[in-house]
Amino acid sequence: MSGGDRATAGPRKRGRVASGILSAQLLISAPLLVVAVGLLFVDATVFSSPVGFGIVAGFFALTAVAALVPWDSIHRRWGTVLPFANIAGILVLREFDPQTGVGLLVVLPIIWIARTFGATLTIVGVTGTILAMWGTRLMRGTSITWSDFATFIVVPVLIAFVAGAIYVSSARGRAQAKLLRQHSSMVQGALEKVSRQEGVLNELLNAVDFGVIAFDRTGSVTFVNRAHRQYLTDFGTPADSVVHPIVYQADGVTTYSEGDRPLTRALNGQAFDNLIIWVGEPGERRAAHSVSSRILYDCEGEYDGGVIVLNDITKELEAIRARDDLIGSVSHELRSPLTSILGYLDLARDDEHLDDETRRMIEVAYANSERLLVIVTDLLSAASDADKQLAMSFTAGDLAQIARDSVEAHQVMAEEREVELVIEGEDSAIASIDPMRMRQVIDNLITNAIKYNREWGSVTVAVAAEPGAGGVSLEVRDTGQGIPDADLPRIFDRFYRTKSAKSSTTVGTGLGLSITREIIHRHGGHLTVTSELGIGTTFRVTVPTEREASASTGARNVAA
Repeated sequence: MSGGDRATAGPRKRGRVASGILSAQLLISAPLLVVAVGLLFVDATVFSSPVGFGIVAGFFALTAVAALVPWDSIHRRWGTVLPFANIAGILVLREFDPQTGVGLLVVLPIIWIARTFGATLTIVGVTGTILAMWGTRLMRGTSITWSDFATFIVVPVLIAFVAGAIYVSSARGRAQAKLLRQHSSMVQGALEKVSRQEGVLNELLNAVDFGVIAFDRTGSVTFVNRAHRQYLTDFGTPADSVVHPIVYQADGVTTYSEGDRPLTRALNGQAFDNLIIWVGEPGERRAAHSVSSRILYDCEGEYDGGVIVLNDITKELEAIRARDDLIGSVSHELRSPLTSILGYLDLARDDEHLDDETRRMIEVAYANSERLLVIVTDLLSAASDADKQLAMSFTAGDLAQIARDSVEAHQVMAEEREVELVIEGEDSAIASIDPMRMRQVIDNLITNAIKYNREWGSVTVAVAAEPGAGGVSLEVRDTGQGIPDADLPRIFDRFYRTKSAKSSTTVGTGLGLSITREIIHRHGGHLTVTSELGIGTTFRVTVPTEREASASTGARNVAA
């Protein structure tokens, strides 16, 4: 419980003490008033004595004391004076006319003591009352008769049992009240903690620069952070909506149907990652968002709503588009003159009158021009539209023969770098492939294995049929420097080159493996890599033998 709660609880508790004392006194004074009025009509001699009249008046004086004394500001023990004073007054009043039965009212202050005070005062009150009743009877000087049975037996037993029952009941009630206060304090503390955590979470979510939408199990939106509200305001979204009424797909042209909209899918319990949407009409101000959804569950595993996160990626997509446009434009402008250069160099090579030195220089120029043309071609492929798929023409092809042709074509390059290039495995491995694209894949893997190999190293190409898996595998193993673990997850990213590749003299664009992976995915296959520093690297390609498997798997990979 907080300090403020304790401060307010204290006055409330003290107020209850004061009102409790007054209420208890009224419960004694009221019956005595009724009895006094009755005695006026039955036996008025009680009031003929100043002592008797003074005792009756004293009860009303005690009531006034109970009402006027500031019990909140004095010690609690002073409250015990009133019930004992009431006991004394009732016992004295009883002596004026024992036959009226007014002495039975002594039970009322006994109940007060047993209900309010501890066991010690209860025992003192009960014992003192019984002894006083016995003592006043014996002091009369008359002989004890059967009519005194109530005084000596019935009333004491009644007082003792009533006091005991009231005390036990009150103690149990106080224990339950204490337990309830503890539980209440715990619940209050838990509520305050949850409230604080909710406040911190809200502030945290409002501080981030991406949009957050939360909804409960009924589909009702429960939270929209400040960044998303600002985004809605900027694009003129209606006040009663949490998303823009018109949302375009990743191409920026095709609109989402109502059932395919990210918010609808999330409200239907679907989780997804990095779904790209565009907001704003084509030709006007637009924004792109990467949308992800997560489903929440309660402690029993039941659906409990979810959360949607929208990250503004407009600048990133515009930067990628600008980069691809620049690369495509530059590459296109370079390709035409390069083709012309290669043609003239090829004609010059056929001239039989060239001396050896001139022929050597032309061969160097021709080789470097071919290399530059390969780089430009890769750049053009990478700069093509992201949604545009590579052209494929599938047929039943022999992957083993394609691998042999590629190995033969790279023998000169391997010998120049003093690398042993060998092929092993099946003589024939038929699969549903695009032979030209698979040759491009194998050429790229063998070229990399030779370029990044060590002197006197080796490159092994192995082809194997896997009838049980319904596919064909190809491995390219080298004994090169290896790839660091930190670089392995990114080697298939476009334009990515490892630090060792950047620091070497080997020329590259970082596009070859990206294009290679795309080709394998279009075949419905898989491309994996394992590497160990100082030992070498192994690339493994698997493609299915049947086109049906290829088509279905390829569709999944392209969609992913």
